[in-house]
Amino acid sequence: MSTLVTGATGIVGSRVLTQLRSRGLSATGASRTSTTRLDWTDTSNWDEILDGVENVFVVTPPGKALGNRVAGFLERAAKAGAANAVVLTDMGTEHAPADSDQRAAELQAKDLFDRWTVLRSNWLFQDFTEGMFATMARSRNGRLELPVKKKTGISFVDARDVADAAVAALLGDHGGRDYTLTGPQTLTFREVVKQTRGTESPVWKFKSLDRGSFHSRAADRGMSDRYVGSLSERFAAADAGRAAEVTEGVYEALRREPIPLARFVREAVL
Repeated sequence: MSTLVTGATGIVGSRVLTQLRSRGLSATGASRTSTTRLDWTDTSNWDEILDGVENVFVVTPPGKALGNRVAGFLERAAKAGAANAVVLTDMGTEHAPADSDQRAAELQAKDLFDRWTVLRSNWLFQDFTEGMFATMARSRNGRLELPVKKKTGISFVDARDVADAAVAALLGDHGGRDYTLTGPQTLTFREVVKQTRGTESPVWKFKSLDRGSFHSRAADRGMSDRYVGSLSERFAAADAGRAAEVTEGVYEALRREPIPLARFVREAVL
């Protein structure tokens, strides 16, 4: 059984690829920087990298006007004979317009594959140690500055839970299921920053920004307007309480409880 893992150098994709290979399974990682190169804007090698693939794990890039490209990739995968598609999007994507980037990928997977699974993840703990929040903080001397209120609650989830759910969906009987993946508790950004100090996280302080200031600073980092807009929409949804819910998604997918922040901190100490 051959599996193609997109976003293979990212937080979740790298963990999915490692798990599959540790089980002795045939798995190929693809991304813009992998040996197997996958660029959503360049379709020239898609048929080549999909040849012989039975399962695809697709990490959808939010806010980059690539929804139709990802949907097109899934169409190519189905035509190439892939039987199972697992698509990772963000929490709340089911409420987005049908032509929005991530929702388009979800709907395409459901339309094309007899076996499909949609995973919708909340923000990750690992965003503070190796992801976007870490990158932002490094550019501001350890300050994480976001357009979200200080008391806004988010049910952050561990990337290992998301990766475990993806592997379970790739290998097991999870076809036709949607899972919203969250951690076991609702936390504010300030609470997470306080508890992750002294780990691999470069984030030492959280500051709430207005949207205009966030947009200006994000643009200075080279982020596109569309991507910044997508982030701002997600933060606005969080302020409205739509990222606070603690779901049963991890338990439903894995039959175990999600990893709490305290365990993440213990295992991420320098």
